[in-house]
Amino acid sequence: MKIIKMTLLICMLIIGLLLIFINPIQNSVIAHLSKQLNTTDYSAEELQMNNNASANFEFEDVQSLSIAEVLKAQTQIDHLPVIGSIAIPNVDMHLPIIKGVGNASLAVGAGTMKSNQTLGQGNYALAGHYFEEKNILFSPLYKANIGDVIYITDLENIYEYKLTIKKVIAATDVYVIDDIPNQTVLTLITCADNGTKRLAIQADFVEQYPLNNAPAKLSEAF
Repeated sequence: MKIIKMTLLICMLIIGLLLIFINPIQNSVIAHLSKQLNTTDYSAEELQMNNNASANFEFEDVQSLSIAEVLKAQTQIDHLPVIGSIAIPNVDMHLPIIKGVGNASLAVGAGTMKSNQTLGQGNYALAGHYFEEKNILFSPLYKANIGDVIYITDLENIYEYKLTIKKVIAATDVYVIDDIPNQTVLTLITCADNGTKRLAIQADFVEQYPLNNAPAKLSEAF
């Protein structure tokens, strides 16, 4: 009987320790994977080829990120269709852009929300996960302010945007990713209010720079 009680006690202790440390472990793995998918390890041609990969765009099916999904993404990282990267220097956010919003893609970076979108054209929409009081994935968006500069690149060009709108919207307000006549914008979407709503950030297009002729501060952002 004493052996059984001791075994149960040890099991409860192990479970308790796992519950305490699982979130820090998950966050650490996410941060590592995001940095591992650095676009400087790719060529512009490779990113362009990844644009032809098949991907999941069912944003409504996206679930909260679990440690199981993060570990699964770790096994798939070499096969994720990276097509660019995004940087917001003022909030120290730098993430790979991955085609689609599949679980593995959103576990490590920003996912494209529409199958036919092109960097620097129309309403380029990206989604990402949010973790309260953390500095991973799209969590830094909560610290972003109107006027902040946002850069995205496909290793051929750097596209500069300026943040103009930051608001919480209903989860059903999917119109925010639709193209806007005669406007070139960037839209970033993440969770708000425990997943019942969305934080939407929209930025206006400013300028496009060839990567090999961009100002130093732009290149350094990536």
